[in-house]
Amino acid sequence: MKALAGGWTLTGVGVLLGVGSSLALAAAGPDLIDPARSCRYRFDEAHEFKARVQHFPPRVTCVRDDGQTVEYLSSGTTLVGTVLLAAAVLLLLAGLVLLAVPWLRGDTATGPRPAGSRRMHLWLSLLLGITVTVAVSAVGILVYVFLGLLTAMFSVVPALLGATVLAALFDRVAGPGTPGHRRRGLAVAVGGGLIGYAVLEVGLLTDVLPLGDWGLLAVPLSAVPCAAIVAVQHALAPKPAPPVPVG
Repeated sequence: MKALAGGWTLTGVGVLLGVGSSLALAAAGPDLIDPARSCRYRFDEAHEFKARVQHFPPRVTCVRDDGQTVEYLSSGTTLVGTVLLAAAVLLLLAGLVLLAVPWLRGDTATGPRPAGSRRMHLWLSLLLGITVTVAVSAVGILVYVFLGLLTAMFSVVPALLGATVLAALFDRVAGPGTPGHRRRGLAVAVGGGLIGYAVLEVGLLTDVLPLGDWGLLAVPLSAVPCAAIVAVQHALAPKPAPPVPVG
């Protein structure tokens, strides 16, 4: 219980510190949509600028059309932002480890159960995959547009934690029945969810899946990795021993 409490505390502090420091850096930095315009307005409106944005360490370099460069953020802001972001990541990782170790150990406390419905488990995993992908995409894109990439990265952690708990619950209800429902749920939610999200974003950003009516097909497709992992888990689950005839 102490490890779980410490894990939740460190995870919460890490997320809050990461979001807070990211918001402060976004407020101190240039316009998120057009950073070159901010460079021009701040330093020299008579010249055109290009902006090179680096997220970690946080740095924005304004490059004037004659080749001269100037840093948008002060060295002190970059240093403090780097320290805070590094601390946030370390706290978050430590918290997730403290949460994962006792939670996954709970798998050994549950014995085998009758196998559930593979079809139901597949449908539940598809629903979970679509929900996670849509939620993470919607929240991530909105936060990215208005508050920056770093804030978006920290903001999706609670969604993945919730999806992991749901995936473990679905496995306990309709999974193979063997011990390990939490590990399998973690693989489905985090592994399948991140793969599906990556497929969706890469498809849309590279115009493989155009933004339009056809682009909506990417949403159900993004849930396929979750269902594929569930199918593999059922296929690899040991089959129950046949009943021993009496007499």
